[in-house]
Amino acid sequence: MRGLLFFTLFVSSLPFVFKSPFNGALLWYVFSLGNFHTLTWGFFSDLHYAYIIAFVTCLSWLISKEPKKLPLTPLAVLTLVFAVWITITSLAAVTDAGAVPNFGDGVWSMWGRVEKVLFMCLVGYALTTSRERVDQLIWVVVLSIGVWGVKGTMWELFHAGSSRLYGPNGTDIGDNNDFGLALIIIVPLLFYQWQRATNRHLRLGLMVMGFLVVSAVLFTYSRGALVGLCAMGAVFWLRARAKLAAGLSIICVGLFAYGFAPAEWFERMETIDTYQQDASAMSRIYFWKVSLRVAEQYPFLGGGFKVTYWPMMVNPLLRGTSLPPLDAPKAPHSIYFEVLSEHSWLGLALYLMIAAYSWRNCAWLIRQSRDRPDYAWANLLGRMGQASLVAYWTGGAFVAQAYLDEYWCVIFLFEAARRVVAREMANPAGAVTTAASTRLGVPQLGIGPAAPAKADLGAPGYVKSHS
Repeated sequence: MRGLLFFTLFVSSLPFVFKSPFNGALLWYVFSLGNFHTLTWGFFSDLHYAYIIAFVTCLSWLISKEPKKLPLTPLAVLTLVFAVWITITSLAAVTDAGAVPNFGDGVWSMWGRVEKVLFMCLVGYALTTSRERVDQLIWVVVLSIGVWGVKGTMWELFHAGSSRLYGPNGTDIGDNNDFGLALIIIVPLLFYQWQRATNRHLRLGLMVMGFLVVSAVLFTYSRGALVGLCAMGAVFWLRARAKLAAGLSIICVGLFAYGFAPAEWFERMETIDTYQQDASAMSRIYFWKVSLRVAEQYPFLGGGFKVTYWPMMVNPLLRGTSLPPLDAPKAPHSIYFEVLSEHSWLGLALYLMIAAYSWRNCAWLIRQSRDRPDYAWANLLGRMGQASLVAYWTGGAFVAQAYLDEYWCVIFLFEAARRVVAREMANPAGAVTTAASTRLGVPQLGIGPAAPAKADLGAPGYVKSHS
C-alpha cells in the first residue's frame, strides 16, 4: 500500500515538470538526496525514479522557453573537465570493469553514477536563474536530508540512544559515517532559512529541526562527523554576526551531548585523542597509505574507480614496502585519497580547484553584498555556505564520499546565487520584484514557471558589479 501511494505521488508530480523544467530539477534532488524510495519495497522500490525524472526534465527543458545555454563559468568548466578526466581514467583503469564482488558497482557503473550526478548538477545550475529558485533549491536540500535526521533523533530519544544512527538503507548515505557527513552539511543552510524566515511558527519549527539534526549527527557515533561538526561550528561562529547568540547555541549543543550522550559515545569519541590504540583509526591511516602507493605507481592516470576494492590488483603494488597486503576490498576512507588513488594527482588537483573556487564563490557573495541591505540574503548565504563547505571538507577527510550528490548540489547552488546577484546588480531595476517576492523568507515551493534569466553579460558567465 505504501509503495502504491508513493508511486502515485511520483507519477502525479511529473506533469509539473512540463510546466517548468526547474520543477524537474527540484524533483530530481528530492529523490536523489531524500532517497524516499527506500521506504517502499519490491517493485516500487526498484524503479529507476531518478533516471525517469532526469529524462523528463531534459525533455521539458528542450521544449520550454527557458534559456538552453549552460553558463560557462569557471566552476562549470572545471566540472566539465573533471567529467572528461574521470572518463579517461576509467578507460585506463587497472581494475576489472565488472562489479566488485560483494561490493556492487564496478568501474563503468560507478562512472555512470558520477557522470549522472555531475550532469544533473549542471542542468540544475542552468535552470536556477532567480533568487526565488535559489531559495527553493535550498529548501529542497535542507528538507530532503533533514527529515531523516529528525526521524533518526526521535527514534534514538525514544530508545534512549541505545544504538548508532544510520541513514536510509541501501543508499550512499546508509552508513553512519556517511550519514553524519550528509547531516552536517545542511546545518548552516538550516540556519540560513531560520534567519530568513519571519513567520514565528516557521522559525520555531526550523529551530527544533536544527537541534534534532545536530543531535542526529551525535547519535551516528561518527568521529569524522564530530570533527566536521566542530570545524563547521568554528566557521559558523566566526561568520555569524550575532556571535553571542551563535556561541550560546553551540554551548547548548555541547551541554546536551555532555548530559544525555551514553557512556559508549564518550568512549568512542575519546579515541580521537588516542587514535594510535584504536584499530579503526589506524586502519584508516593504512588505507590512506595504500591509496598513496597506488597514486605513486599510477601517477598520470590513477587506478580507476574503486581501485582499492580489488586486492588482487593492489597487493602487487605493495611489495617491497612496509604495508601489509589488503585482505579484503576496502574503501579509501577519505575524499582526498579516494580521488587521488582513482584519478591520479591531476584528478585530485581538479577536485581541489573546484573546492577552492566554491569557497571563492561564497567569499564573493559576502564581499559584494556587504553593507547592502537588499542583498542581506546573499551575504548570509555566503557566510553559511563557507561553513557548509568546511563541514564537508573536514568530515569528508574520513569517509569515501568524493562524489556525494549533496556536495555537488550545494557548490552549484552557491554558483547560481553568485550569477543571480551579479545579474541583479548590473540591472538593479529588474531585481526589485525578485527581492520583494523572497523577503519574507518563507518556503515558496509553489509549482510553476519563474521568469527566465536574462542572458548574462560578459565572460565567463558573470557580470561585474557596479557597487
